[in-house]
Amino acid sequence: MIPQRNLSLLSNRLARAGGRRVGEAVLERDYCLAWFLVGLSRSPLRETLVFKGGTALKRCYFGDYRFSEDLDFTLAEPRELDAILAGLEAVYAEVQRASGIIVRFARADRKSHQNSHTFYLSYEGPLPAASPKEVKIDTTIREQFVRPVEDRPVLRGYEEYADLPEDAPVRVYALEEIAVEKLVALTDKARNEPRDLYDLWHLTSEGLVDFATLLPEVEAKLAFRGRIRDAMTGELATKEARYKKLWAIRLGQQMATLPPFDEVFRAVRRSLRDAGLVER
Repeated sequence: MIPQRNLSLLSNRLARAGGRRVGEAVLERDYCLAWFLVGLSRSPLRETLVFKGGTALKRCYFGDYRFSEDLDFTLAEPRELDAILAGLEAVYAEVQRASGIIVRFARADRKSHQNSHTFYLSYEGPLPAASPKEVKIDTTIREQFVRPVEDRPVLRGYEEYADLPEDAPVRVYALEEIAVEKLVALTDKARNEPRDLYDLWHLTSEGLVDFATLLPEVEAKLAFRGRIRDAMTGELATKEARYKKLWAIRLGQQMATLPPFDEVFRAVRRSLRDAGLVER
């Protein structure tokens, strides 16, 4: 396990580079999540849990990306929650053996979920444990895969995470599939997470994803959820004000430099219009 000093050094370095300080607690969570993924890569459960979402972007694609609060997976094969929790015991043991970090099951989610196993893990890392530290694990039970799953190593990301190995592959969504799910989430009436907008902005503005080539994949994901493409224009428009209100609140602690909301929203809407996904 790295010393607490490494987290302080990283926090200061990010503040100098971006002008906004990322707290040591955020960095500790990121570091411990990375070690959890390393433990997963060394267990039989790696074949069952397919990593996805914004945390997958940071931990497997872009090491210096926004920080995340949870871990999202999709089951590659049917598996009951009890079997997943039993399989995670080997992950906890490997993480503690290799790093000294203690990870354990904390509690089930208080809400019931129709298509996901959702629970919380506790972790003890380099910082003193003044209060319980938890991270949410959300595992989708049934999903429509639209791209082949990839094997990608867990990225170290920062030199201050000095003891993280760089040869620990996990099964992860293809970049295009992450983008498609982010778009579906962005226009979901029941979800209001500005990180979906930020992730889409990054993927499209950097030229990493072209939605004009992903129309069948978008329609497949929507159809799996009983939705249609024609409704996306209205869904996006009705959520603009909500995303703007939550922009700095939800994302301010996840990155050193937060771009202006209006600039990001316009750019994403323009890329979706160019792809024919929303109307002009």
